[in-house]
Amino acid sequence: MQSGKIKHWNHEKGYGFIDVDDQDEDVFFHISKVSLAEPIAVGRRVYFTSSRNDKNQLRATKVTSAVLSIEPDTAPNTPRQMPNNSKRDNHSRPSNRNHQNTRQNSSRNKRSLGSTLFSLIAIIAVAVYFFGDLGSTLSQYTSDNTSQVATTDTATTSITGDAQVDKTIALIQQGGPYPYPNKDGTTFYNREGRLPAQSQGYYREYTVPTPGVSHRGARRIVTGGRPPTVYYLTVDHYDSFQKLEVP
Repeated sequence: MQSGKIKHWNHEKGYGFIDVDDQDEDVFFHISKVSLAEPIAVGRRVYFTSSRNDKNQLRATKVTSAVLSIEPDTAPNTPRQMPNNSKRDNHSRPSNRNHQNTRQNSSRNKRSLGSTLFSLIAIIAVAVYFFGDLGSTLSQYTSDNTSQVATTDTATTSITGDAQVDKTIALIQQGGPYPYPNKDGTTFYNREGRLPAQSQGYYREYTVPTPGVSHRGARRIVTGGRPPTVYYLTVDHYDSFQKLEVP
């Protein structure tokens, strides 16, 4: 079961696309495959299953608002039938040898438990050391990225007059760092055909942050060519585009 957010929805035609978490390629879905507790809307989080059709296009086979549960096998367990030769006389007394074997097994179980506890303590100690060192590394990495972003802010020049758009253009020209590294720089497929037709991989999309919005918002810059030679701005989530004059 995968998850993502509805990226585009055409109410009149009854189809849309899902922006998949941690995946570059979007997933097409039709209203006939949707089973949501709330109306379909852009930005709504969904869970889905998918498969490829005969044209190698990724399509959702089930779209829902919660992860589907798999019912456990409720078939009763068939009792094991004891072989006839396993029956024992309930009145027979255990021999001294059986008592001795029981004491030996108990001693071995205690030693095994002690070894297991020692191994568990060693694993915990290694994990604490490893994750403590990892936390220090991540903290240093975050600090370095913050410094890079601050440097970028001071070096941004005005191109469109919109501070967020100009900052995104500057990040594209210098190769990041981007606010959404798993999404920014991914392929834009131009499925609606609103941009000039080009080969797959020609267009790339980048997030333009919207002040006051906690998610990615609806604004994107789509570039053409690598390195980019043409820039387009959409403020309504790919419904329309404006070509930018970028030096």
